[in-house]
Amino acid sequence: MVGLIPQSIVLHVTKSESGIATNEELVLECAKENFSIITSSETKNLRPIIRKHRPEILLIDHDIFIENLDEDTVTYRSKSCQPFKLVLMEPGKTKEEIFDCLRQGADETVSKDISNEEMFLKFYSILRRKSVLEQNQLTGLPAINRTYSVLEHCRNNINDWSVIHIDILNFQSYSVMYGIAQADKAISESSKVINETVKSLNLEEYLIGHLGRDNFLVICRTDASKAIIDSLRGHFTDAVKKLYKRDDYENGYIISSAPNMVRRRKGLLDLNIGSCSNIDRSFLSGTDIIEQAVKNKKNSEEKNKRVLILEDDLDFADLLEETLVREGNIARVSSGLENIVKEVEEFRPRTLILEASKLGPKSFTPLCQDLERFKDEFGLKILVATNVPGYQNFLTGGADVYIPKPYDLETLLKEVRRLRYTSA
Repeated sequence: MVGLIPQSIVLHVTKSESGIATNEELVLECAKENFSIITSSETKNLRPIIRKHRPEILLIDHDIFIENLDEDTVTYRSKSCQPFKLVLMEPGKTKEEIFDCLRQGADETVSKDISNEEMFLKFYSILRRKSVLEQNQLTGLPAINRTYSVLEHCRNNINDWSVIHIDILNFQSYSVMYGIAQADKAISESSKVINETVKSLNLEEYLIGHLGRDNFLVICRTDASKAIIDSLRGHFTDAVKKLYKRDDYENGYIISSAPNMVRRRKGLLDLNIGSCSNIDRSFLSGTDIIEQAVKNKKNSEEKNKRVLILEDDLDFADLLEETLVREGNIARVSSGLENIVKEVEEFRPRTLILEASKLGPKSFTPLCQDLERFKDEFGLKILVATNVPGYQNFLTGGADVYIPKPYDLETLLKEVRRLRYTSA
């Protein structure tokens, strides 16, 4: 069975009948360190051969390098494979000849007279440096180039793979509230949780990549995907506790600001997880795979498009209902405050738009307590739109968003859209 993580490839392009791949001693030495040597006699238009083998080192004879410079195929870099290191064989004898090759795009040079041991150490050194450069400096995990290379390998060569996309829910508001240094700590702690959780499952093959900032990717065999997701969901709580001030952690939320004097109650950091596999469909690229995993995550969050409106101004309530329906929601106007809990239970809305001017903060909190069970049951979110000042009281009492009146419709629609995609 082909391995999930590809071997590193040294591709030797040469006109000679005896490329370095015929050197059994060198080939065996390289195989011990999980990289292999492939020889190609295709010396014109190198793009197809580069795309096919996705080498990490391209070893090329000097005359072939010169012949391909004008067409720019020898220095070709594809988004579908990680950038390779270009090594010239026999670049010339003088210092100026070697410098000229380096100026034109070569990364390293070697002599044809080099010994097997020296050649192996040269390759090993290049691959080691390349590996370090392709790690995310904050987490030490493979960064985007290496991760995409593995995705392309799986897409082209593996019959059984899954991808798990992970981002950190509420990370942006946490970053604004606590600052960049603490946000970096949150990223670092999250990567440790992901790494330790997956490692604890004793899987034979997997790769954890860091795509950037708060986005991670786990590549694994299909039968391991569910176990990884279930384990990740249960192991993040302890890490979160030490990232917050005591009061914020005990409250279970922080309050963030938004344009137009909107205030939002944001939950604690959590892992937001989506997945896909080659069982779902065929994929065109590594980017296509990641986009599908993210889309699957959003689809599961978007299923509940119901919005319940409690608004004293009936004409405005009807306008809200009509506008929300045009936006793709399933909207309904409540018959009144006395029936609101029963209507929420029956209609099961994702968002409750609540005009709270007649409630006031003191009556609002008990109502939210009555609605609390629906937050866990189907992810109910409470959006308070009111002319009553004191957003802190409403958000502390249980609202997820506070919008002061008067407001424009686009402000409210933006918050409804955002709440629809916010994980329950």
